[in-house]
Order: sequence, then C-alpha cells, then structure tokens
Amino acid sequence: MYNVMIVDDEPVIKKGLQCFIDWSVLHCEVLCEASNGMEAVEMLGYYDIDIIVTDIRMPGMDGLALSDYVHQNFPQIKVIILTAFADFSYAQTAIQYEVIDFVVKTNPTEQIPRAIAKATRLLEKEREQKQKVKQLENQINDNLSEISEKFLKEAVDGLISNEASLISRTGELGLQLENYFAVYLEVKEMFSPQAHASAPGNDHHRFLASIRQFLTLAFADRPLTILNMDKSTLLVIVSMDGGNAPVSTQSLLTISNEILAMAEHFRQYHVNIGISLLHRDVLTLPRAYQEAREALQGSFYNDNYVAVYMPHPNQTLTPGAPPHHAAEQIAGYLQQGQSDQAIQQLNQLLEGYRSSQEPIENVKVACLLIGSYCFRLLSASQPFAPEMEESQSAVYKQIQESKSIQLLTDILIRLIQSCARVMAQTDTQPNYIVIECQKYIREHYNQNLNLQIIADHIHINSSYLSRLYKKVTGESIIDVINKYRIEMAKKLLRNPSSKVFEVAEAVGIETPAYFTHVFSKYTGMSPKEYKLNYSQMN
Repeated sequence: MYNVMIVDDEPVIKKGLQCFIDWSVLHCEVLCEASNGMEAVEMLGYYDIDIIVTDIRMPGMDGLALSDYVHQNFPQIKVIILTAFADFSYAQTAIQYEVIDFVVKTNPTEQIPRAIAKATRLLEKEREQKQKVKQLENQINDNLSEISEKFLKEAVDGLISNEASLISRTGELGLQLENYFAVYLEVKEMFSPQAHASAPGNDHHRFLASIRQFLTLAFADRPLTILNMDKSTLLVIVSMDGGNAPVSTQSLLTISNEILAMAEHFRQYHVNIGISLLHRDVLTLPRAYQEAREALQGSFYNDNYVAVYMPHPNQTLTPGAPPHHAAEQIAGYLQQGQSDQAIQQLNQLLEGYRSSQEPIENVKVACLLIGSYCFRLLSASQPFAPEMEESQSAVYKQIQESKSIQLLTDILIRLIQSCARVMAQTDTQPNYIVIECQKYIREHYNQNLNLQIIADHIHINSSYLSRLYKKVTGESIIDVINKYRIEMAKKLLRNPSSKVFEVAEAVGIETPAYFTHVFSKYTGMSPKEYKLNYSQMN
C-alpha cells in the first residue's frame, strides 16, 4: 500500500477525493490531509508519504511552493497537482519540480486514478531498482565480510606470522585496526528443561544475533568487526577514538554492562565479557585476543560478569579477585537498602590497596568497575526519573582524574549514597522493554523520534510496544516523547536570549508552528507566554 496526502483549502474537494475514489483498488491509503502547504510541510515530518495530491492555489504556501519544497527535501515523493483550466499553462512551470501529472479540477475522480497509477508505477520501478542495487551491494559486502572474517580468524590464531603480509592484507581489505580493544563475549545457556524442550538452538542463535545487533548500534560511529569464534562465543574488535585507554575502557564497561543487563532480563542466558588492553596495530591482534580470554578466568564463579585484563604480578584485578567480589557485594547491599554496609565494603577494598601500594592505574580500573556495577544496578531500577546528581560519564571522568586514593573513596561514596537515595524512591521494578523505551526517549528526544524508530531500536513489533507501554505506564509513547520535549523546552525558554524556533529545533521539533501547538497543548500557554510569565516571576 502507498501512503497518500491530500492538500487543498476547500473541504468539499478534500472530502470528495477521499470518498469518491476507491483508493484500495489503487493500492493506496489516504493517510492524512492538509489545508495548505505549510500544514503539509509539518505533516511530512511525522508521516511517511509516497504520493501528494495538492491544489495549485492555496493561501500561505501554494501548490507550486509545496512542490518545490518536496523536490528539495523529499525527492522520492510523487506530486500530483490539481489545477483549473485557467491555471494549466502556469502549472506547467512545476515540471522543474518533477511534478508527475496535472489533474483538472472539473472532473478529478476520473483523472486521479490514472495519475495515481502513473505514480505507483514509478514508485514500484524505483523500489525494484533500489532493491537490485541493495542486493548487489549486500552480495559484495557478504563476500568481502567472509574474506575479512577468515583473515582475522587466522590472524587471531597466529596462523599468519609474516608481519608484512598482515599489514598489507589489512589495508587491502579496508580493515581499520588502530587503537583497538578485543572484547570476548561468552554466552552460557541456563539449564531449563522447558527451554531445552522448545528448540534451544534457535533461541540461542537469536540471542547471539540480538547481541550482534546491539553491538553494531552501540559502536555505530567506530570501526567494528564481530567474529563468531564458535557457537557460544563472539570476539569483538573495536577501534576507539584517540587511543585514550582509560576513557575507552570506561565506554567499553558502560556498553558491556548494558549487555549484561539485557541478559539478566531475558533470564535464559548468562553472559561473561572480557576486555583486553589497548592495542595499536594488527601485529598484536593474537595478544589482544589472549588478554580478553584471560580476563574471563574468574567467570567460573560468576554469572553475567565483566572483567578488564590487567598485567600485574599480583593479578589484583583479574577475575575472581577482590574488586569484582567487592563490586558485586556493594551492588547487593544497595539492592537490600544497606548503603552503610556498601560503603564499609568499599573502604575495606581501597584500604587494602593503600596498604599494598597497588599501582594507581589498577586502582582506577577497579573503581571504574565498581562504578559500572552501581550504574548498571541503577539503570535496572530507575531509568527515567529522578535523575542522579552526577551522570555516569562525569563520575568516570572524576575517577580518571583523581590524584589520590582518598579522592577516589569520596567519589565512590557519593555515588553509593546517590544510588541509595534514587533506589529508595521506587518500589517496583518496571518492565524491561519499558525501561529501554524510556532510556531511548531520554537520549534521543532532540532527534527524529517516533514509535517505529524506538521499536526498531528495541527489536520488537511497534504495535506490541505501543500496547505494552500504555498498559504498564498508562500513557502513550507519543505523549511521553512530547512531555519530555516540553520539559526540556521549558528549561531552554528560561534563558532570556533563547528564541522559540531555536528551542523547537533543540528539542527535536523542526517546525515552530507545530512546536507552539504541542507546547500549548501540554502547558496551556504558548512558548512566548511562558517566557514572559517566567521573566515576570524572576
């Protein structure tokens, strides 16, 4: 089915076009209507339109101006112009905007089907052409991916020892292996007679595929390669910007803990993750792989576990050693509402480091790990509100820049106390899908955002997401997006120098008129009135 928008300032014409044309026979659906070009432009930001049927003469923005806008911004949309006899020669100037047909208003119900058929034929041809191009690209990419994966597996296993060959093949295949980490993921299936009775192999494959999708999204802006080492393990090779090891380790811990949280809520698989040191080029790829695997030595004793490799004689930070146990115990105390015991556990750990003169970088990595456990626990219990006093990135930055173990102690005590306060304000555990939805809204409210985009991110059906969210929260996703945008807009409007159109764009609403409409709906006043009231009160 193709989506149609009707644009006309005459209600009779709009009604007639909707009622007297059998759109289903034309494989079309009238998705929305507008009274002029300005309304149509607004709607194009919220609806996926294939064909526009528009009058040529309308107040505000007429049909020609609308055709120009569509040609510049939505070239895939087919435009059909409704015109009177007197306008016909004038309407021909719209050819430069690639308008596909003109329909005389005196008898549109006979001519519209022919124009629509012409539009759908063009759309079908374009879709077929795009599909062929995409299939060809996919075939090329699949072949290249297979060759790259075979090469990397051989390099990881040390089967290619010639340095010149390693470097040249990396360049030929377009692989970016500078300033990278190896991340080793091991997926263990929980024993469950019910799970084994319902095609466990397929479920396992789907879960691994979900992890791959998550990693692809999480590292969308970085060179990334994911290798299937066997049916239960993945090796991720990801290049990080700038080569700053502490900052990159922080990012990897954050993403790793999101994967562990996902595994915990599915309750069918345990995931253990090992992270290597930073490596500079392909020559040390076998070593990076070995480091990531060695980081998982302690996973025998733990489920849903993340560890960072550290080369130190005492192996203070290898899996199974105190920081990981301490992080788990601190999280456990917080879950039980025992923040004093959590702080006591932290003090014991850091005092041990003070006494043994543990290397500074090792201590900081341990603190990053404890912080990641706290934030992972927090995200599972209260992802949307209230907000923490300090963001995750801010806490990690403070840890990295600390000049003494006492400063590290103070930072983590504040974090534990903040977590305890936030967790004390919630008595229920929200549905995991709702948590992910709310988190995505908070992080992307200022971008193009709708139900389908959120559903694609969570990898579930949009209709199911809409029903589930409404059932759990009592609100629609669109209402929550708009409310959050308006709350952010209020903060920006309090700045005397802010302009309404700038605030609208900053919160993800590109059209100022639509922003005013949404703002008024949720606040009972226009943005300008809100600015005036706020300035008078202050």
